[in-house]
Amino acid sequence: MAPQQASQTNTVLDALDVITSHPRPFKSPSWKPAARRTKTLKQILTDATRSQTATQNNSGTSTPLPPAAMPQPIGATYSNIESAPSLHPAHTKKWCDITGLPANYTDPKTKLRYTNKEVYSAIRQLPPGAADRYLELRGANVVLK
Repeated sequence: MAPQQASQTNTVLDALDVITSHPRPFKSPSWKPAARRTKTLKQILTDATRSQTATQNNSGTSTPLPPAAMPQPIGATYSNIESAPSLHPAHTKKWCDITGLPANYTDPKTKLRYTNKEVYSAIRQLPPGAADRYLELRGANVVLK
């Protein structure tokens, strides 16, 4: 009885096997993965220090610093790469100052952004000065001196 059960198991495994070479017309045999176009932070920092040292060595006006006086590279941080703010349309979306949901409306009196009428009624019931604190969190407050 054991040999018959083993043969049944093999047929089930063969039917469920997806690794073997079954014809796959949806896969192109000429497809190759795209070359990597992104760089890691470490690669960017290394390239920047290389270009700085090459500029220093190629310009006749500056003398290279001795090895002890050369600044040591700092650890990889996200604050040491300068970049401009994003102008992508997805980043121009406005958010509700109270709930954090996408906001379609702005209160004309307090200039707070809100999502729906329930949040609008909550904005109207805020004590004096609370709207200014919400605007301060967003960075949209005006300070007159």
